[in-house]
Amino acid sequence: MRITIIIIILTIQISCKNRNETNSKSDNSVITELTKCNYNNEAITAYYTLTNKAEIAICNGDFDRASKNYSLAFREIKKPFGADVYNAALSNQLSNNFDERNLNLQLLINNSDDLELLKSIFVSTYIDENLWNSFIEQRTIEYDSRLRNEFKSIYERDQLFRPMYDTHNDTIQANRVINMNRIVSIADSVGFPSQMELGFRKSLRGQNHDVVLVHTSQKRSSNKNLIDLEPILCKAVNEGRFDPEQAISYLHFQNDKDKGNFEVYSTWQYRHHLLPDSLNNQIWLPNLTKEKYKSANRIRKKWNADQLDDIATKSDFNSRSNIPFIFTSVMTFVENMPTDLTLEEALEQYKINTSDKRPFEKSKYGDYQRTELKIKPI
Repeated sequence: MRITIIIIILTIQISCKNRNETNSKSDNSVITELTKCNYNNEAITAYYTLTNKAEIAICNGDFDRASKNYSLAFREIKKPFGADVYNAALSNQLSNNFDERNLNLQLLINNSDDLELLKSIFVSTYIDENLWNSFIEQRTIEYDSRLRNEFKSIYERDQLFRPMYDTHNDTIQANRVINMNRIVSIADSVGFPSQMELGFRKSLRGQNHDVVLVHTSQKRSSNKNLIDLEPILCKAVNEGRFDPEQAISYLHFQNDKDKGNFEVYSTWQYRHHLLPDSLNNQIWLPNLTKEKYKSANRIRKKWNADQLDDIATKSDFNSRSNIPFIFTSVMTFVENMPTDLTLEEALEQYKINTSDKRPFEKSKYGDYQRTELKIKPI
């Protein structure tokens, strides 16, 4: 309650100043020497290359190879991302590297303040309660608790008036400016706020203040006077402080055509209880032209993000596996069609839903191939 009251007071104070964001300090000051993005951190590039190799090894069922790649990757960075540490823990569990698994779990526990999800996955399934309790007893806080709480407040401030756009849109945008200014201030002083200072979220993905970046990038898509996130995110990615896949996503939202094709490579599945598994389990991909496919891969490589073929491979693995690995590049949408459809209606609906997509088919050489999946009545 106290935090909420403080947020409301700050919001009222800022709103009364009636600041125009297009002329605010945040929009002009953050793009200092960052007008051109430089990708010269070889250690961080090695980190992303090795974690991608680890994820591909997971998809191939080679958990020992995955474990070794994670171990090499973690030497290249000050503090690895939570999802990578979690994947390493699972890989080490499945390859019987229990000492390494224990180190991974301790790192996760030391950097988290909500352990419910992590405990539900590992305890009973892989380890017993006694071992888990021993990790808790050895826990040391490896993040800045004060800063972490502040960034939780940033999330609360962002969400405070969100449902009331008709009456509070000016206040919503004023809050967004306050939050963005604070993010920039931290980035200028100690580096982009990340897992290094804030530890890991319960979901092991991103941070609380990412919601501010989402809303800022979406606003910029229609107003190019607003802050350009590209130089900020480029520096953050290059310092191992921001997930390349999130950067790609936000730059896609900005919709700056001159910057290139930041392809957000979502995958789809369409299901109905009368359809065969061959259709229900089929992964569908955006039907890009060959040139757009290559262009997206060029940009993704520059940003240390996954290549599109690798995303498709990881999506396919997720659809077949019940082991809860986290691949941050994978965004899979599953649509369950109405259950009252007949088989013929379900087939027709399936055909309509997939008419603008292409099916994922594994290629021996990983080349871009457009294939057609024939949908026949059964």
